[in-house]
Amino acid sequence: MIASIVACVAALLFLLWLLQRDGRTLGMPFAYLAALLLTQVPGAIALVLGRDVLEGYDYVEIGIRYGAIAAWCFVGGVWLARVRRGPAPATVRAERTVYWNFCLIGGWVFIYGLTPLARIPSLGALIEAGGAIWLLGVLLGLRFAAALKDVPRMVFWTGALMVYPVLMLLLGGFLSYGSLAVILVASGLLVTGRHFGRSAVVLTIAALIGINVFVVYFEGRDDIRQSVWGGAAMNDRVQTVSSVFAHSHIFDPNSTEDLDALNQRLNQNLFIGLAASRLRDGEVQYLNGQSVVDGVLALVPRAFWPDKPVTGGSGQIVADMTGLQLNEDTSWGVGNVMEFYINFGLPGVVVGFLGLGWLIATLDLRASDAERRARFGEVFLFFLPATALVQPLSSIVELSGSAGSALIAAYGWRWVWRAWMDYRRASAPLDPMANAMRRRELDEAASRPHIGVEPHPP
Repeated sequence: MIASIVACVAALLFLLWLLQRDGRTLGMPFAYLAALLLTQVPGAIALVLGRDVLEGYDYVEIGIRYGAIAAWCFVGGVWLARVRRGPAPATVRAERTVYWNFCLIGGWVFIYGLTPLARIPSLGALIEAGGAIWLLGVLLGLRFAAALKDVPRMVFWTGALMVYPVLMLLLGGFLSYGSLAVILVASGLLVTGRHFGRSAVVLTIAALIGINVFVVYFEGRDDIRQSVWGGAAMNDRVQTVSSVFAHSHIFDPNSTEDLDALNQRLNQNLFIGLAASRLRDGEVQYLNGQSVVDGVLALVPRAFWPDKPVTGGSGQIVADMTGLQLNEDTSWGVGNVMEFYINFGLPGVVVGFLGLGWLIATLDLRASDAERRARFGEVFLFFLPATALVQPLSSIVELSGSAGSALIAAYGWRWVWRAWMDYRRASAPLDPMANAMRRRELDEAASRPHIGVEPHPP
C-alpha cells in the first residue's frame, strides 16, 4: 500500500517537473492527475493510518495499485505528446486583458444568465461546457498578475475564481464541483513556476489545506445540505456555512472521524478493488467495451435522438460491479481507472491512460501555443474540450458527451470573439481615447514578463 502511495505522489511530481521544463502549458494535464489522485491517495493514507478501525484494507490496496499504474501511464501519455513538439512559438504582442475579461464575462453569462435554458436537451450540455471559458480568463489573468506581483489584480482574479465554488456550495450544497474549478486554475499557476522545489512545497501545503477544508465540510455537510435543499433563505445558508467552517479544526491523523471522512469520499480505491475482486472470482463479467460504445453514442445530441438509450451518471455501474448499496442522495462516479479496468482489465488501464494523457496533453499544448501566438479564437477550440476531459470520476459516456459539447461551444465562442474584435476595430477610429488606452496597454504588457510563455533557460 505504502509503495503504491509513493508511486502516485512520484508520478505527480514528475509530471510537474515535465511541464515546468519549458512552461508551454496551461496546466490541464497536471489538473487531471491531481484531481485523479485526490480521489485515491487520501483514502489510501487513511487506511494505512487507521487499519485497525477502518474496513476494506485489502480492497483499497488493490485499488491504489491500479491507481499508481494509471498515474504513470497517464504521465507516459503526456510525455509522448510533448517529446516531438518542435520549438516554442514566439509571443505575439496583443490586447490580452480584453481577452481575459471577455472570457470571464462571457462564461458567467452562460452559466448564470442562461440557467433557465439548461433543461432543454443538448442545449443544457452546450451551456455547461461553453460556460467554462470563465476559467480560461481567470487562469490567464491571475497568472499574469502573479508574475508581476500585482496585488490588486491578484485579489480581483482570485475573487473571480471563488465566485463559482461559493455559489455551488450555497446553491447546491456540494463542494466537489467548485473544487475542480480551483484545481484547474491552481494547476495552471503551479506549472508556470520556475523553481521545482518551491513548487513542490507549495503543492504540499495546498494539499494539506485542501484536506482540512474537506474534513470540515464533510462533518458539516448534512447541516449545509439540509439548509440548501430545504429551501432556506440565502442569509440562513450563509450563516450555516459560516458556522460549519467557523468550528473548523486541523486534520488529526489519530481521529477516527477524520480518517473515516477520507475513507468515505476520497477513496475510489475501494470501488476499484471490489470490482477487480468480483471480476477475478467470476461474480460479475467484464463489460468488454460496452461503455466505450456507449461513449461513442453519447456524441449524438439528444436533440437529434430523443430516445437515445445512453444517459449520464455512473452510480448504477458502481453498484452493479461492486455489489454495494449506494446512497441515492450522493453522486457516485465510476471513475476512469475503474471503468477502463471493468471493460478490458489491466491492458485497458494501461492503454486507456496512455491515450488519455496524450489527448489532454496535446490539447493543452495546442491551447498554450495558440495563446502565445495571440490566436485567441483557436484557444477555445483546444481549452474547452480539454477542460471537459478533466473529470477523472466521470464515466466515458459523460466524458465523450461533455467533450463533444465543448467543441461545438468552442466554435461558437470563436465566432463571437472574432465578431467582437471586428466591431472593436470598426469603432476604433471614432474613439481616440480608447485607441490611446489600447496602445498604452500594449506597451505596458510588452515591457513586462508574460508568465508561462517565455522558454525556461536550459
